[in-house]
Amino acid sequence: MTTQAGVATVLSAAGVIAAALAVANERRMQRHRLPGVSYAAATFRRDGGWRRADLFAPQGLEYQRRAARLGLAAAVLWLLALAAWVALAA
Repeated sequence: MTTQAGVATVLSAAGVIAAALAVANERRMQRHRLPGVSYAAATFRRDGGWRRADLFAPQGLEYQRRAARLGLAAAVLWLLALAAWVALAA
């Protein structure tokens, strides 16, 4: 395996792990909806239920923040993998 492929593979694999953890935290967030709030009411909104204390308990909002950070980390890792692939190709 070349250095180019190795670096890009490690970065993209880390991105996949971060994305999987983001999805898991998003699912945990849904378990902390306030009573009477349906999945559709919390999710299918223009704002996505982002930082809405009227939809989620404090623990659910913490999972939401964690999911957002992990999702952003996944995107950054994938961009770094792409940049490493291009940079090491030369």
